Amino acid sequence: MQEQTTAATGRLKITLVKSPIGYRESQRLTVQSLGLRRIRQSVIHNDTPGIRGMVNKVNHLIAVEEVASDTPSPRQQTGTQRFQARIERRIAEREALMAILGMLEDEAEAEGEGEENGTAQG
Repeated sequence: MQEQTTAATGRLKITLVKSPIGYRESQRLTVQSLGLRRIRQSVIHNDTPGIRGMVNKVNHLIAVEEVASDTPSPRQQTGTQRFQARIERRIAEREALMAILGMLEDEAEAEGEGEENGTAQG
């Protein structure tokens, strides 16, 4: 449960080390706002005054360490943007599958029409 006050690297690795159960609701919500859900879960945030304020509020529940700037950056997209991209991928996959199945249905219809024409003549 260490906290460093200098912001040399610009990124903080925050790890939940103690459960927020039994603490004030504002502290539980702060832990949740940091993106922490489970004990020993870690997240990386940019070192901003807002994040520092949250860290100070729940410093008895978390461990904080500065990480090198070559670590992967926090997500650049919002949850809504990621959700929209996932939906678009699923639609594209579904359309590709329907195209394959559509071709199979077209072949089956073509065979069915040929059989109907053959039986009607015979």
